[in-house]
Amino acid sequence: MLDATVGALRATGAEPEDEETARLRRIGESEDGQVRAEFGADGRLESLVLDPRVMRLGSAEVGDRVIAAVNAAIDSMRGTAQVPAPGDLSQLAEQLEQVRDTAVPRLSAFLQTLTEAQQRMAGGGSR
Repeated sequence: MLDATVGALRATGAEPEDEETARLRRIGESEDGQVRAEFGADGRLESLVLDPRVMRLGSAEVGDRVIAAVNAAIDSMRGTAQVPAPGDLSQLAEQLEQVRDTAVPRLSAFLQTLTEAQQRMAGGGSR
């Protein structure tokens, strides 16, 4: 069973950083698609892209579209239950291997001692 656990840990590797970052990235757009806000995996605003056509609008309208895009990205973050990123399991796997390598021989010796004691008791012998 311990071998199976160690094997499973070895098979489970962390996703490459760029895939993990992409998975956590959140993007929001204004209703008309002229403003796009992108939040990174750390929850900070990474980019704000404005379509050149939006620059023809007044400052209040541009501000409204920026707010809409940022809020859409934030809503996307809130609506997604973020699973903790998988960590590096190599250290845990090594520790489990050490437990296996030391525990199995000790348990075998313990069981052998118990078996011998049981045989002596059944035979009425003493040590």
